[in-house]
Amino acid sequence: MQGSKKLTLFQALSIGLGNIIGAGIFIMAGASITAAGPAAILAFLITAFYATTVGISNAELSSDFPSVEGGVYSFTLLTMGETLGFLVGWFRLIAYSISGAATALGFSGYLISIGLPKILYFPIAAFLILILVIIDYLGLRLAAVIESSLVVLNILGLLLFSFSSLFISGIKVGNFTPFLPHGILGVLVASNIAFFAYSGFNTIATLTPNVENGEKTVPKAIIFSLIISASLYMLVTFSMVDSLYWNKFGTASDPLSLVLSSIRAPSYLIYFIDLTAIIATITVTLSIIIAGERTLSQMVKDSMLPKILGGKKTTLLIISAIMIASLSLGNVESIALASNFGIVFSYMLSGIQVAIARKRKIKGKFRSPLYPFLQIFSVILSALFMASLGENALVIGVVTLIVGLVVFSLHKEFIKEFESRRAIR
Repeated sequence: MQGSKKLTLFQALSIGLGNIIGAGIFIMAGASITAAGPAAILAFLITAFYATTVGISNAELSSDFPSVEGGVYSFTLLTMGETLGFLVGWFRLIAYSISGAATALGFSGYLISIGLPKILYFPIAAFLILILVIIDYLGLRLAAVIESSLVVLNILGLLLFSFSSLFISGIKVGNFTPFLPHGILGVLVASNIAFFAYSGFNTIATLTPNVENGEKTVPKAIIFSLIISASLYMLVTFSMVDSLYWNKFGTASDPLSLVLSSIRAPSYLIYFIDLTAIIATITVTLSIIIAGERTLSQMVKDSMLPKILGGKKTTLLIISAIMIASLSLGNVESIALASNFGIVFSYMLSGIQVAIARKRKIKGKFRSPLYPFLQIFSVILSALFMASLGENALVIGVVTLIVGLVVFSLHKEFIKEFESRRAIR
């Protein structure tokens, strides 16, 4: 790849923000407020700190291993071996497929809500996935240009929402009391909900070989993405609580529109925020497809999956087929518990991987500050987040892990048998 065709810092940052500042904040902020009350602001702050500890470790690892495209999967493989590497890749592919299907359904859901026939709910989602797969196939640079444009609109939309709602409502101190209506437990639940709105920074880690001066640029993009997203999330959450008492959100799937309607904001503002929510589902789905394709491709290169699955056209066909198949899952939220477990599992390993890389004297152009305390915090917080996922998530996650081990064992046996037969010939 020629240097002139590589991604800039802004483009790498945009792809990451396209995954982070996406549909999550437009939907999850309301659920977080319902769970924790006004303390949802604190939940987003705690989650931002956790995501930052993981993100900084990933930034160092992306600098240590600049030639790989698998992100957290590749870091695990190179530092902790094939078994854990495969499991992390396995969990990530499941997470990408399910979350990509969910955000595509979010896109079609918004269009149905404004008047399109309900019968088109699944076809629209499938059509979006296919269009975005084609965009990715046409080139990462094209996808980056599209992400850059749409992400700017998303950020402008969230800023417009926040300042408009604060201007119309004024500061309502009473809306912030009681601050902890559900106690610390409510904050933990809200933190779990909020965490998955931050987890898109791993997408940036998969881009290192295709970014100009990736060893230095990717760590910057990861850190900038977390600073920008955390600041926006807390601003949006503050303005939501300020505008509407916390117990009014309930299970609303469009909490920002609910806020604007309740304070009688101009209809054009409500329409614009709805438009940015639709755009957010596009940016997230595209970013997920990019990360999924690159993770699958790297797993094939590393012989973690059969070579027949290699090649960009093939990997994109597989990713799109799994995503479209995931649209038909009866209960996406329950199945998504496996992806939640897998995400936290992979992030728990990041701090350990930094320690292993340093012990091996691997030194990139970015070094984590506060080593090893930041990494220790990261592992402890990951364990706490995993424990608080709930029994169902842990059971589904462990079952998925066992299935992954079986698949890996069968694949290794197949390779061993194939190579022994070829040696005899």
